[in-house]
Amino acid sequence: MPKKETEIQEGTLEVKSIETVELTEFTEGADTFSSKGFSCVKVTKDGKAKSVKIPIKSTGVTELIEDFRKKEPKPPSTPVLINKDSEEGKQMKLTENRWVKMPDFTDAKYIERKEAYEGDLGIAILAKGVDAPFKDKDGALITDQDARVKVLKSLGLSSDQFAQIVEDIRALTQWSEQELMDFFGMSSI
Repeated sequence: MPKKETEIQEGTLEVKSIETVELTEFTEGADTFSSKGFSCVKVTKDGKAKSVKIPIKSTGVTELIEDFRKKEPKPPSTPVLINKDSEEGKQMKLTENRWVKMPDFTDAKYIERKEAYEGDLGIAILAKGVDAPFKDKDGALITDQDARVKVLKSLGLSSDQFAQIVEDIRALTQWSEQELMDFFGMSSI
């Protein structure tokens, strides 16, 4: 029986071909780098599993991430004595022991702010990357980014579903290891 499973697995491997398009000019207003696709997440209703297909896009996500980076929490600094003979002292090329302000990545308040920031960033990526209209209870279109985030938070999205959609949005413009191997004959470094 294991042989049959192997045959089925081998028989279902999907080889995707990637088309090469030569870009010879850049035209203002063209959507040359716009990427669209779908994310499929699992939902279980009344004991039955369903795949929910969500249209996604990459446009605007990079700008959103750049805006968020400006708000990223910074860890507090703590004075630390660096010994000139320690690994850090050698890297800093110290000739004498010196007090240096070092970021404290273990600070509980910083960790809490960082986790909240990363969660908000992920939800914002999702709100920007979903390529479908958002509507309120009355059917009115929601265009405000913060309001879209609130809608997503209210829909009961699980952490696994959330991670899947965000990963799929990022995958619209990032080469996967398999794509690098298939298309370029190399893996990432």
